[in-house]
Amino acid sequence: MQEQDLHLALADWTAPLKHPRLSIYRNNVSSSLVNALKVRFPVTAQLVGDEFFFAMAREFAETNRPQSAVLIEYGAAFPGFISSFAPAAVVSYLADVASLENLWWRAYHAGEAAEMSPASLAGLSEEQWARLRFRFHPAVGLLRSPFAAASIWLAHHGGAPMHAIRTGEPECILVSRPEADVMLRIISPESYSFLESLIAGECLADAIETAAARYPGFDAAAQVTALLSLQILTGHDS
Repeated sequence: MQEQDLHLALADWTAPLKHPRLSIYRNNVSSSLVNALKVRFPVTAQLVGDEFFFAMAREFAETNRPQSAVLIEYGAAFPGFISSFAPAAVVSYLADVASLENLWWRAYHAGEAAEMSPASLAGLSEEQWARLRFRFHPAVGLLRSPFAAASIWLAHHGGAPMHAIRTGEPECILVSRPEADVMLRIISPESYSFLESLIAGECLADAIETAAARYPGFDAAAQVTALLSLQILTGHDS
């Protein structure tokens, strides 16, 4: 058995095996990737069961090899794969729950960053406030789902049981990591729109204008106060 045969067997799982022992290596790689996905997407796996998840994860692994030797980075494309995996359509919210787990995983492994001191905003003029552009902690993520993705996730972490959840109820979700603990918050569509604009780099005045245009009655003062309490800001430019 030559080294190039081993590389070919692991690189292309559809390639014929030149030696029967190569199947052992191929199966070991497959199992490692499937296990890595199950660690990253535990609720997704629980929702469909081990057998279904294994088959789905193996099919993903066949065409999505790791780009890094560090397996904690593997699987970011899995939610997108689930959304196009026909057998998974029977669980309509599965891809969105996987997307949420992706955000949780990214938040958990994100780098450290010091929280912005409220004192840094003291003394700003009204014009300076309007021009503020906030910097966000690298753990912060947003998800707008047509399903109750956060409630479903929480049901598997001590929240309300699945039978009590209206799974087709849309939810807007903020993922953050205040004080080293990953946290999921269900937020209003107004707050989602406001945060989305700020994270995209809009200044405070423009983000308020965008949200107010979409949601009449948008309470800018309350939203800014809530933003400053979320422990997700690391600084600002004005």
